Formats: sequence, C-alpha cells, structure tokens
Amino acid sequence: MNDFSIQAVGNEAIITVDLSLVDIESLNIMFERLRTEQLIKKAGFKEEVVEIGEELKRGWWEKNREQYLKGVGNADRD
Repeated sequence: MNDFSIQAVGNEAIITVDLSLVDIESLNIMFERLRTEQLIKKAGFKEEVVEIGEELKRGWWEKNREQYLKGVGNADRD
C-alpha cells in the first residue's frame, strides 16, 4: 500500500492514508482546515478583507515570532 493515494470517482475523491503514518486526529484537523477554507471561499469576501487578514497575520507573527519559535533551534541539542 502507498502511504497516501487519491482517486477521482465522478465528482468525488477517495483518499487512502496509511494509518500507521498519520493518526485520525491529525486527519480530522487537516479536513477541518479544508472545510474552513471552503466556507471562506463560499462567503465571497472582497479582496480588502483578505488583505486585512494578511496584515493581521503579519502583525501577529512579528509580535509572537520569538515566543512561537522558542527552543526550536535547540531541539537537537542535549
């Protein structure tokens, strides 16, 4: 079996995942993210709203980058 595979069947996609590699909770998180993105597209926000969202994300990242990445550079060190 492949680790991941996708087949198109009519209007649907069948996704097969080797569960020894990915747990169900991770898949649920991934599909919830896809669902959220689909709802956002369906809402039809204007470009100005998207730009404001990007600005908010940039500001958050600039403010929180150090705290968010704290310890990442030292992960392989003992």
